[in-house]
Amino acid sequence: MYRSQRNMSVEQQAAVLWRNLMDLSRQLKQTLQTMNADNQFSNSSLAVIFQLEHKSMKMNDIADYLCITLGAATSLVDKLERQNIVSRIRSEEDRRIIYVELTPTGKETILSIRKHFADEAGIIFEHISAEQINMWNTELKQIESVLSKYNHRSTDSN
Repeated sequence: MYRSQRNMSVEQQAAVLWRNLMDLSRQLKQTLQTMNADNQFSNSSLAVIFQLEHKSMKMNDIADYLCITLGAATSLVDKLERQNIVSRIRSEEDRRIIYVELTPTGKETILSIRKHFADEAGIIFEHISAEQINMWNTELKQIESVLSKYNHRSTDSN
């Protein structure tokens, strides 16, 4: 068991926070799989679909976004294309560049998934107050910002 937080150094507290974030990450992945049990999409496919909702992406951007190889991203997009969720569009400026975007079917699918996930989130958090949820949202955004700054710093130094 951990000593009380008052007796822990900042480094020790940060290590406990990191462990808790890793545990949270595993739980989030498992929850996403549970929520998506009856659908045909992997967690990576869902991440891409949700990202494509905002903008089209090049294949290497998809690979970078998911932290996977270009070959794995191509395979994932191939599967989504066979399901008529995404399509590949060749760039008008540079024919070598191919963008991936949601099809009309993909846009309909994402609305259905969002509704399902919102319903499930309502069940998951039904006993949590709105104030607590707002507080968590604020704190998670702060953690996301710290991690983003670290990632950009690490990327810039490479």
